[in-house]
Amino acid sequence: MARGADSTAPTDAALGADSWIRARSLGALYTAGATIGAISLVLPHSSEADDLALWSNTGLAIVGGVLLLTIGPRLPEWTFHVGLVVGSLLIMRAVLASNDPVSFYTVWFIWVGLYAFYFFSRVAAALHVAFVAGLYAITLAVHPPGSPVARWLTTVMTLIVAGAFIDTLVRRARRHAVVAEQSAASISTVAEVAHELARVAESDAARHAVCAAAARLTRADTVAIWEPGPTGSTLEMTGADGRRPEQTSLPFVSTPAGAVRAFATGEVVSGSMDGGAPEFGGAARPPRSCLWHPVKRDMVPVAVLALYWDRVGASDEEGTRTVVDLLSAEVAVTLERVELLSRLESIARTDDLTGLPNRRAWEEQLPREVMRSARSRRPLCVAMIDLDHFKRFNDDRGHQAGDRLLKEAAAEWGQELRATDLLARYGGEEFALALPDCPPEEALTVVERLRDATPEDQTCSAGIAHWDGSETARDLIGRADAALYEAKRSGRDRSVVD
Repeated sequence: MARGADSTAPTDAALGADSWIRARSLGALYTAGATIGAISLVLPHSSEADDLALWSNTGLAIVGGVLLLTIGPRLPEWTFHVGLVVGSLLIMRAVLASNDPVSFYTVWFIWVGLYAFYFFSRVAAALHVAFVAGLYAITLAVHPPGSPVARWLTTVMTLIVAGAFIDTLVRRARRHAVVAEQSAASISTVAEVAHELARVAESDAARHAVCAAAARLTRADTVAIWEPGPTGSTLEMTGADGRRPEQTSLPFVSTPAGAVRAFATGEVVSGSMDGGAPEFGGAARPPRSCLWHPVKRDMVPVAVLALYWDRVGASDEEGTRTVVDLLSAEVAVTLERVELLSRLESIARTDDLTGLPNRRAWEEQLPREVMRSARSRRPLCVAMIDLDHFKRFNDDRGHQAGDRLLKEAAAEWGQELRATDLLARYGGEEFALALPDCPPEEALTVVERLRDATPEDQTCSAGIAHWDGSETARDLIGRADAALYEAKRSGRDRSVVD
């Protein structure tokens, strides 16, 4: 039966269920069944099975799969119904040839139902399920297991439930496709914006790009993004395009501005300057039409997309609301994405145990410190610090104590450093320290303070190198590492300056 027999069935264009997909899917099922069948025959199996019949079944399935994969896309739809019927018959033949009342081949009957409910109408899928139910009843009659009726009901009901689940998903996808088709014009304009925004990873740049895109699509004279401030008592402007508002912070407790009302209620607010746009209070040329659209994440407002026009009634123009609806959704995605990227960036550069920058962050930051020192012509020292006998400490007190020592050392050392200093966990019990604007004698003093602050009555060794003004960051850290090696070789619990 054609899918057109069901008025609610999805179209090929909506779900992509065209001849190519149908053929490839059915061909894949045939091929998968043949492969599993062949494997089951190669592996130890029941001596009562009719191997010749099962091998022939496997061969037929392979032939069917190859045909569907090669010429299937050119076949009319009715041939796929025939292919599914033939597949059902092959499954029944495999079950009968196995001479096993509880043959695992019966699982393949579920494949038939899933395929039918995905690609065919409900009526056609129901007929295929009924056909499978009849075939399964025949196999149970020929090789009756214990409780055949219960087994039949369990298998058939499982098939029906799985098919109904697939049918529900397919129909939901169809409804979404219909909505998408109805909004095709708006989506096409936003698609380019989404593509542009996907390439922006930096937080401030992403916010500016969103505002610029919204201004371009809506012809707004100013677009701004308002987000809650650090204290939670204000909305702060975090991005803008066009003429910037006079006020960039809107308190929640004052007379509610449009942005504040939109954020508080989660509803779209529109109006004119007189309707509440204190962000342009005192401007010589205030906007004459405004639209504040809440940006939501999980139905909760997280920001407000504000659009301001110099012309009256711009917020009520045909298509503006639809475009802004789509843009606000894109803003939500963009803000969440840059927030996630920022979080991942931080995680990727932070040592989980100590909270210090990790080796990756160190190898990114040290060349910057070298370049900064070259520009300012100020000294730069690097130290490599290693906890002495850390393996013995771990062996004697346990790894938890070792982890605690590393965390405490990182915390204690951090208190001895300036904000401009960079302490990183280089690996294991080894730490790296960059001391900008610090000559070697001062660097030695700093490192000695760190060694004195080492917790748990433990000691550490350090190697210090002063940048010579021309070497690379790698060479500089190499010299510090060599100095550390010399400190450990000469007895540990000391600092060596290269």
